[in-house]
Amino acid sequence: MTRLNTNIASLRGLRSLNKSTQALDTAMTRLSTGLKINSGRDNPSGLIASEGLRTQISVIEQSIKNSNRANNVIATADSALGEIGGLLTQVRGLVQEGLNTGALSQDEIEANQLQIDNALSAINRIASNTKFGSDKLIDGSKAFVTNVSTADAAKLSDFRINEAVIGSSGSIALKATVTQAASKASLRYAGGALTSASTLEVGGSKGSEVVLLGGTSSVANIRDAINNSSDTTGVTASVLAGASVTTAATAATATLDSTNADSDVTFTAVTAGTAQNISIVFADPGANDAALGVTTTVSGSDVTITVSLATDNAGAITSTADDVAALIAADADASLYVTAAAEGAGTGVVEAIASTDLTGATDAGTLAISDIRASGSAGTISIVYADPSANDAALGVSVATSGNNSVITVNLATDSSGNITSTYDDIAAALAASEDASALVGAAVTGDGDAVASAVASADLTSANGTIIELQSTSYGSDAFVNVNVLSGTFGTTLADGTTEARRNTGTDIGVTINGQEAIGRGLRATLRTGNVDASMTLAEGSNVVDTTATVTIVGGGAVFQIGQEVSAAGQIGIGIEAINTARLGGVTGKLYELGSGAGKSLIDITRGEANGGDVVRIIEEAINKVSTLRGRLGAVQKNVIDTNVATLGVALENISEARSQIVDTDFAEETANLTKAQVLNQAGIAVLSIANQNPQQVLQLLG
Repeated sequence: MTRLNTNIASLRGLRSLNKSTQALDTAMTRLSTGLKINSGRDNPSGLIASEGLRTQISVIEQSIKNSNRANNVIATADSALGEIGGLLTQVRGLVQEGLNTGALSQDEIEANQLQIDNALSAINRIASNTKFGSDKLIDGSKAFVTNVSTADAAKLSDFRINEAVIGSSGSIALKATVTQAASKASLRYAGGALTSASTLEVGGSKGSEVVLLGGTSSVANIRDAINNSSDTTGVTASVLAGASVTTAATAATATLDSTNADSDVTFTAVTAGTAQNISIVFADPGANDAALGVTTTVSGSDVTITVSLATDNAGAITSTADDVAALIAADADASLYVTAAAEGAGTGVVEAIASTDLTGATDAGTLAISDIRASGSAGTISIVYADPSANDAALGVSVATSGNNSVITVNLATDSSGNITSTYDDIAAALAASEDASALVGAAVTGDGDAVASAVASADLTSANGTIIELQSTSYGSDAFVNVNVLSGTFGTTLADGTTEARRNTGTDIGVTINGQEAIGRGLRATLRTGNVDASMTLAEGSNVVDTTATVTIVGGGAVFQIGQEVSAAGQIGIGIEAINTARLGGVTGKLYELGSGAGKSLIDITRGEANGGDVVRIIEEAINKVSTLRGRLGAVQKNVIDTNVATLGVALENISEARSQIVDTDFAEETANLTKAQVLNQAGIAVLSIANQNPQQVLQLLG
């Protein structure tokens, strides 16, 4: 190198020295900070990724804190609910003891009532004072705010919004539409009044009971006997509306005709109907001085009454018609079966006459019309039997409907002279053949179905004239059933169609769609659970009709917990906690506050006969069920939502922290090696630069 102005070797050494010095500075910075990325130029893309991950880590950490705080809030509410549940259990025991009036004095009952009053006050106090921070939890302030029109409110007996996340929409409208009406379990008995004693075991969802029915029990007697045990069985009986007409049975008769004047004797069966075959014989004894006598021979349904006539000393018959009539009336056996009446003065002498049957008997006939519509159907039914006042008219049936009321007209058939010819059997067959009429009523004929319908009167169908008993569960749904087991006697039951024999029937649950989604039906209650709402709606009994709609709109309220990373419905849960006080606890039977002194259903009211102990017990059990259900729901949120969320977030925090660490954290082994390398290069660079700077001095030798 013989040039002085430019020292290329020095420049090259300086550049290398600067580079090694920069590497040394970088390694020392990373080792001192523990971070691989200390400025954007260290790793621009890595910086972007690491900052995103750092934000996510912060969100996850806060979400875990939020979840734990939500857990604490719910645990606080659950603890208070547990205390209320314990108080309700105490009240249940006090009521149970207070109902034991035969063993408790009035003072003891009043002491129990005092404890109940204190327990009710404690429940209200807990509901009012349970707080987390400054927020009350179970006084109703955490319940959802809803809007329901007056018309829709009348269609619902109850609705509950358990969970909802409203989000940016500001409201959630829940429109319920009935697709299938719920039904009660039902069996029908169409046998009418009993003719022999029967013993039944009637069972339902509440239990079973043995029902004793006497041999002459009427339809009303059967109904009342079943209803007397409804509290035990959960089965009620009612008489379906009906109308019936009966033609009386006629007795068989026979006239034994003798030649003499005033000598005929007319015999009439004591019992009307065709159950007995009775024959009368006037027998010539074939002897002199025979006395008048009678013998009665019975073989099954066949009865033969033999009158042995009196004779004189020449063997001639001397018995008159009056003698025979008086003989029959005086004989204990014969008078059980027949009566006898003499012709005219009865002084004529009778003749020997061979066996003569009593004829012309008819059985009683009944045409019973029954309302076979579903229980609770609105409107009345009337049946009209019309004389066409014309010759050769055909039998016909027509139905006229006005609103819910129907009139069934039976146009009776006539012969060529205009006389009515339609029998009970004819009318029953015509009603069954009419599609319109058979959907409304059923016709049953007992006894003489050949009775002519001229005696039939038009009538409205009423329960007082009904002959069909419907046994029905007190509740709706698949949990409700009616079971009839005949222990002795005869008691045939059928399904609602009146023909299918059955001993057991089960109700069906309501079918409902809510916002187009199929809800879970149980009895009259429909429950919908989706990602953003958990709600139930219970239809009123009168609205249990297909295509009925009701809308409940959630507009706010509830307790919203941000437990996820997303600030949306995906990361939030909204829990509704209704007021848990004595005014809200209870059910359709009544509310819990009514058990207090002076509220109408206290132990004192029960002892006075002004309240029913069973109703009081049901109120408490409904209250206990509501509290335990709420505790279970809150516990499910803790266990299945919050706890699992914390566990999931914890795993996510570990993995994301690991990913960010790989991007931003210093690998000390690697950076120590880099530091050593940079130090060696830096020392070498200084030495080389020193040598390069000495090279220009060699030029001086050329000048010397």
